[in-house]
Amino acid sequence: MAQDFIQIYPPDAALRTEARQQLYTDLLENVELGEFKKKTFAPALKRLCLEGQIESRDERIGALRDPAGRINPLGTYVHAYLCLASPVVSEEAFAAILRHYRPQSLTDMAIELVRYFDGTRLRHPGPQVFLRMRCLVRTLAQVIPATSFQYLCGDMFSRFLSRACHDESLDNCMVSDCWDGVDQFVGMGRDMESIHTLATDLFSGKVRQPAIYQDSHVVLFCTRYFQRQLGPHLLALLDAVYQAILAGQRLRLEQGVLVVKHIPRREEWDDDADEAAGDDSAGPGNSDSAQAPALADASSGPIGTGFFCLARSATPAHSRAVENTLRGTVAQPESTAPHILALAPFAGPEALQRVDATTLLLGWEAEFAPEAGRDAAAACTAAGCQVLAPALWLESGEVLHLHGLGPGEPWRFSRAHGANSANSATDKEDDDAEVRELPDLLAVLLARADGESPGQQGAPPR
Repeated sequence: MAQDFIQIYPPDAALRTEARQQLYTDLLENVELGEFKKKTFAPALKRLCLEGQIESRDERIGALRDPAGRINPLGTYVHAYLCLASPVVSEEAFAAILRHYRPQSLTDMAIELVRYFDGTRLRHPGPQVFLRMRCLVRTLAQVIPATSFQYLCGDMFSRFLSRACHDESLDNCMVSDCWDGVDQFVGMGRDMESIHTLATDLFSGKVRQPAIYQDSHVVLFCTRYFQRQLGPHLLALLDAVYQAILAGQRLRLEQGVLVVKHIPRREEWDDDADEAAGDDSAGPGNSDSAQAPALADASSGPIGTGFFCLARSATPAHSRAVENTLRGTVAQPESTAPHILALAPFAGPEALQRVDATTLLLGWEAEFAPEAGRDAAAACTAAGCQVLAPALWLESGEVLHLHGLGPGEPWRFSRAHGANSANSATDKEDDDAEVRELPDLLAVLLARADGESPGQQGAPPR
């Protein structure tokens, strides 16, 4: 006797397509929600995706005490798969499906969905399946208890902040669709300690990698905050966090770019380092928390963040004239040439060291901001130097190569390898190496300069 199936999707929907076949494959390989038996799950999912039919809407087929009873071939969260495989992807379509099921079952499904797929790479569903998941999460506000949805949003917000602060992928974070739910959760006034701490770290630059401030998800969230586009409860919480940070250390939004003037050393905020240092960590003899070392020929002592570059001249005589101008000791006629005098406002750099007959290492105190290094690089170019390997050397020991210092170019940076890996960009063990000494910084910059084309960043005037 042929088994009867329920036509769950419209029979005129285009189901037997290559795209639907790919959807079936993606769901089968990457999405496991609820309890099911693998032997019967795959054929049931294939029938749903390509024929729009299911054996039953119920999570369990047969009475609870029926010896012949069994769970649905699509599992205990059959409702999740009915949405994820739907030919119509909208909150209205999903809500129409979900309203047939118990709110508690939907809440349990939501918790499992977020646990496995929100902002993590434990599973790898394709972009189309992930878009369906996001739609499913948004729809939950209509079908589960308000408090349950608010706690779900609070969990997603905490995950988002944690991943941003600890340099983990934000690609699959779902909270960006649920700010209203986050606001309602904050309004409940519960479980705020973790969120408060993480938001403080994000707004004060205490993140694992400064590059996170270029991540589109972080930029969007922070922009919404600065432009007051979040709910009143969430804004009040973030305002309290923001105002508690010293003014000079706060994250700012400048012309659409997130800027942190103060990038703390890791010792300033790493709990493990604090515990290891013990009660004597603040003592004058503690070398672990010392500032970056004084720079060679420094005129104003150690600096927290600096702009560094190699300035290469066409001739040794030109390089000596540049050096004399920057030291403020004009001793040669060429040092008074108009193009050389373009460097006069930048005399007395924090670092000035000769590399070879035609190359100088230069360093000026700078801030972690889009304007960092632009004026100094422009002056070096105007003076007739090639500006090679421009970079920011952070107090944390990290080196960030700078790109886009020319007029009108977008300011960008990329993380450099440490001194130990300057000649081995693929050595993953040295990815987190820190540059603490000027000779090590020079090695990193020279390795970078070797890959830059002559004349790329500036050329002597004719």
